[in-house]
Amino acid sequence: MKRKSLKKQMAAVLAGTMMLSLTACGGSSDSEAASKTGKDTADKGAKEEYNIGEIGTTTSDEVPTITFYPKDANLTSGMVDGFKGEYFAKRGFNVEVWAYSEEKTNAIMASGELPDIMVIPTDNLDAMIQSGMLLNLDDYLDQMPHVQSFEGLDVALNYVRKFRSNDTGSVYCMPLNVGGKTSRYQLDDSTDRRGVKLQWEAYEKAGCPEIKDMDGLLDAAQAMMEAMPQADDGNGMYGTVLNSGSDEDYWACMNGWYQYQGYEVTELPYLLEANMAEGTVSPILTKDSKYYEGLKWYNKAYKRGLIDPESISNDRATQKPKVDNGYAMVPSGFLPGWATNYMPYLIPGTKIYFNYENTYGLYDYVIGVNAKTENLEACLNFIDMMSDPDAYLWLRSGPAGEIWDVDENGVATFTEKGMNFAKEKKSGDMTGYKLDSGEELTLWNTPWIVNEGGVPTTYTDENGEKRPGITTAWKEMQELVANDEVHTSWKEVSGYESWADWLKAENALVEESDLTNVELFESMPDDVMRLTIDSISDKVTTASWKMVYAETDEEFDKLWDQMVSDCEGLGAQELIEWKLADIENAKKVRDSLEK
Repeated sequence: MKRKSLKKQMAAVLAGTMMLSLTACGGSSDSEAASKTGKDTADKGAKEEYNIGEIGTTTSDEVPTITFYPKDANLTSGMVDGFKGEYFAKRGFNVEVWAYSEEKTNAIMASGELPDIMVIPTDNLDAMIQSGMLLNLDDYLDQMPHVQSFEGLDVALNYVRKFRSNDTGSVYCMPLNVGGKTSRYQLDDSTDRRGVKLQWEAYEKAGCPEIKDMDGLLDAAQAMMEAMPQADDGNGMYGTVLNSGSDEDYWACMNGWYQYQGYEVTELPYLLEANMAEGTVSPILTKDSKYYEGLKWYNKAYKRGLIDPESISNDRATQKPKVDNGYAMVPSGFLPGWATNYMPYLIPGTKIYFNYENTYGLYDYVIGVNAKTENLEACLNFIDMMSDPDAYLWLRSGPAGEIWDVDENGVATFTEKGMNFAKEKKSGDMTGYKLDSGEELTLWNTPWIVNEGGVPTTYTDENGEKRPGITTAWKEMQELVANDEVHTSWKEVSGYESWADWLKAENALVEESDLTNVELFESMPDDVMRLTIDSISDKVTTASWKMVYAETDEEFDKLWDQMVSDCEGLGAQELIEWKLADIENAKKVRDSLEK
């Protein structure tokens, strides 16, 4: 429920700031006030031409420090030091990350005292623009070379002007994760989080049982736990691991169940489920819904002792190590597990939806600059860097000369020590690599404007082909994976060379849907409807957890019936009808834009 109190807080902030804004503007409209605020701010700085996007030779003591507020708690707070800090300084800034928490977010919004740069939930974007919190970036875009050279970003920026500007037509934020996805290069994780993943060592020890349906997946998980009750480090194993900390506008544990089967959670706040594979949307409050089926499945898992008993008290931070260390037989929720601990398995009759291109960026988050920043040039350098795939490579895979290196012709190759580390780790993931300085390589875990390493860099391989922005996607890593003993075992069981081959053979991959990108064009609920959504979400989330832990079918059904009744009493049908009509309109708007 992290974003609910934030939205309520924003309503209060907006009420106060807009009174001041209307007074100052002589009663002008919200859009006019926002436009004037942004224009005034822009005009003050537009007189100066900045030198943005060039690598300098300054030291960290000579450059300004900017503050950054991240999307979630996955980014370590404090001053960024080590090789990342050195690289930032060469780009013209130091970075101090503010610690993320719901309370901190509320405090920022209530006070209006933003950091220099902030990752912003799109639900709150209009209110922030109206209240003059965000800098109008229009006058600075042409000064940022990597923003200008990023092919495809202009389409995303046009989308921002039309749908993420509070009707001002200006750029008050930058989209995140724009462009191609790294998954397209992968052998085993080529659909990222979508699809069932199995703890492969346990699956082998269980004799690689054939899985014919979703109940058969539970049978397999049971057999896997019996075959491997403990990990090598002595930790107990779980059928699956859930967490309650990711619950926001819906019960987040449904994410894994949906994505096993071609669905997405994008419409769950409105009591609807999006069948991306079929391009359809339907209500969840019926017993023939995938939602009901998913709750039944998790309840069966609970009755069989397959759910981590700490699930209800887990948050993402406590769930993640259990999954990453291979303690879950079948990962679920938002943590899917990655090769080679976990390998994909296609349940017969299921479809996997995965779109390999983010044309417009994330639908739920953007990034913006504080209109009152005193370090504008440094902020522009930061935004420009976040649009640079070369910079992503340096920050994600370490500086040149360590894991990889580049010659005077721009040809990038693995170093011997980098390749040896990958072979020893049996993975393309370079996290934990020890730099010559003694520093260990860690993930700077925040979304960039350029998408997750899938956008090509300016570097090439020996054949002149552009290198992706992360070394795990380089062809040498895929060759290493192809010869790995886990992948070899997986090939023998599946009968295919890669996950993509298996999906293609079964015609099970859906890359485009009638619902692709539609959530980006949907309307935001008004304040009254927002309260309805929050109230319904509380009922659904609480009841869903209770149904997972129901001891009998009778108890489960009673809880379900009560949840449906509660939702209907809160206006569920009106909400569903509004959103269904909104989705149809969003399709028309999307289609008109993409013609």
